[in-house]
Amino acid sequence: MNKVLRCITLSALVAAGSVTAALAAPYEPPVAVSTPAVDPGVFGAYAGNARGVDVQFTIEENGSVDDVKLLTSSGDAAVDASIVGAVSSWQFKPASDSNGKPVASSKTEFIDFKK
Repeated sequence: MNKVLRCITLSALVAAGSVTAALAAPYEPPVAVSTPAVDPGVFGAYAGNARGVDVQFTIEENGSVDDVKLLTSSGDAAVDASIVGAVSSWQFKPASDSNGKPVASSKTEFIDFKK
């Protein structure tokens, strides 16, 4: 009975390790290819106190950016929209798995506009 329990426990640990490996981060991280800046004109009338915003987005298998979300807001809808638009136009060399196959990944960046 004790031997059976050890076998079951070992099998569970091996299976858990396989799941963990499958959910692990990509083998190669994404690399920015083109990251056009936010139009500086949009900040001309900005009178808010925010120094910048945190932006989260998905980098698709083809290197395009999708699902852009502001995690923090500037407090100005025009500034926020301009940031989302700029980040949406970014291009990356996508992340790749251990076999070199492109995979989607997510990234968070701080956009500093009070330099």
